[in-house]
Formats: sequence, C-alpha cells, structure tokens
Amino acid sequence: MTMKTTTVATEHAVKSAGSKADQPHFQIYRQGQAGNYHPEFSTDSPEEAVEAFLAESPAFEGGELRIWNTREQRPGASIQWVSEKTDLMFPVRRRLNVFHDPLMAVIARQLLEQQAMRETIQQQVRMAV
Repeated sequence: MTMKTTTVATEHAVKSAGSKADQPHFQIYRQGQAGNYHPEFSTDSPEEAVEAFLAESPAFEGGELRIWNTREQRPGASIQWVSEKTDLMFPVRRRLNVFHDPLMAVIARQLLEQQAMRETIQQQVRMAV
C-alpha cells in the first residue's frame, strides 16, 4: 500500500484556557468498526506523534486515524481515503496522510526521506554482498 502525504492549511486555534498541563500534548485516535474512537498513543513530542501516526494502521480499510492536539484542541493529522482503479479496473482505496499542522508536515517529510534513504542504503548493501 502506497502512502502519500499532503498538507492542509488551517487556522491555528487559540489555546484553551481549560487545558490541563498533565495531559499529553498529542494523542493518536483510531476509529473502531462501530464508529467510536479509541486512544492509541500519547506523547508530548511532535516527532514521536508523527512517527507513530505514520506507523499505525487503521482498524479497517476506510477507517480513520488522527493526531489530536489536546492543548490547542485541533487536529494535527488525519487520514483521507482516495478510491482508484487498478489496471484491471478493480477499485482500491489508497491512504493519504493529511497534515493540518505545518510543523507535523515538515516532520513527516523528513521521516519519510530518512526512511527512503535507509531503504536505498540497505538495498545497496544487499547488492554488494
């Protein structure tokens, strides 16, 4: 399954006066089959949140996965499903990672570039052996 990362510009919300300091800054939620959302991972680090988001899979095809910024009460990232047809004209869904927070988009781009570089190096090492 190929993933594409896109950035969506949104207005930054003003920090909520009622935010708790003991809550993690970022929470990843996964949608269940019944439509309810389950917390999966929490952290104060945007890098860890993006890395976990990219590694997580939805509970089912077409299911939602999102990073929620608990302090600013806004989404940091979510999944969008795009329907495409294969060469044999079978419909398939493709996951798009949509980053609503520009910082998270930059972090995701850097993580994906690092992953691509690691895979290229591993492939070259295998070919050299």
